[in-house]
Amino acid sequence: MMDVKRVFGAYMIVLTVVVLIIAGGVISQRYLQRSADSLAAELKDAKALMEQDNWDETEESFDRFVGHWREVRRYWAMFTDHFELDNIDMKLVRAREFIRTRDAVNASAEFGEAVQLLEHIPERERLTLNNIF
Repeated sequence: MMDVKRVFGAYMIVLTVVVLIIAGGVISQRYLQRSADSLAAELKDAKALMEQDNWDETEESFDRFVGHWREVRRYWAMFTDHFELDNIDMKLVRAREFIRTRDAVNASAEFGEAVQLLEHIPERERLTLNNIF
């Protein structure tokens, strides 16, 4: 009788740990997706302002985006490869300089690449068979 209780207790502990791991994975994936969507939308808004030749508002919008990115980046660093985050940082540094010099063509390219990287990270971190094998 005592062995059955021990085995049952061990199974319950294992089951609890597995459920916590799965729940943590689902929560972190949802956070990554929501924050990536929000960041990408902000960056697309800044790009739209730039395409309208509204450089002052582009700079303000981009600065707000960068502030949001810095907050989110701290949390993403727990879930994501730092190389990917560094790539986004580099795109943003380049985009800032292109905005400063009013170079719409190059700024647009940097915005596009940064958006693609932002949208790629949650996809890359998602638990799928392709990501496992």
